[in-house]
Amino acid sequence: MYKKIDLHVHTPKSSCYVDYLMPEANIETSLEEIVNAAIASGLDAIAITDHNSAEGIEGIREIGRENRLYVFPGVEISAKGGHVLAIFDQDTPVEKLRRLIKLLGFDEEGRGYGFCETGLWLDEVFWRIEESGGLAIAAHADRRPKGFLASDEPTKDKKRIYNSNHLIALEITVPSTRNLWNEGMVPDFPKKYACIQGSDAHDPKEIGRRPIYVDIPVIDLEGLRLAFREYETRVRFPDDLGEENSAS
Repeated sequence: MYKKIDLHVHTPKSSCYVDYLMPEANIETSLEEIVNAAIASGLDAIAITDHNSAEGIEGIREIGRENRLYVFPGVEISAKGGHVLAIFDQDTPVEKLRRLIKLLGFDEEGRGYGFCETGLWLDEVFWRIEESGGLAIAAHADRRPKGFLASDEPTKDKKRIYNSNHLIALEITVPSTRNLWNEGMVPDFPKKYACIQGSDAHDPKEIGRRPIYVDIPVIDLEGLRLAFREYETRVRFPDDLGEENSAS
């Protein structure tokens, strides 16, 4: 049975959230609104991935549990070369993510701001994420300016990042290119990767707008790892499935 998931969801703990972009509207997004929006979109699971911050996770995780929505704790980390989603299992203590964020060099003032970045290269951050027990997914990898494949970094650095043994999947924004990445057919980047898409939601209305479907027995981090390892048969984009098969 396919599970419908969105692994790139922000909260008001990200400074670029709708609450702050439209101050004249006096928007104050609640944690319940985020969970309700996910459920209304038919999602079985989301990942909370604020910019360089883990402070938006705890309340949403608890509300999600009460409403049978699986919430992966995560963070979107800004590094030299691009952004990466760090995804952890549901019961991972928030303190573990805080330690990772601190280890990467983010002080209190830089948390929540996507333009603040660690001085470490993206591929070193992949390793740090895996060492901490998480999965590293290159965020909007094909989109300027913060996707590493579309960045202005030298090709040699992009190749090194791409070939990291600690990168498990690519989040792409052009679904029509997915088979090229899956099959290693992109010039200079022959390694095959699982691909996902995500909403990169900065407003509850955006949650679930770009989901994926994964065929896994149980929703948890090991299930995601299995799906990304066997992506040919276990990862589907909405257009791959008929409507009758899209429900979780």
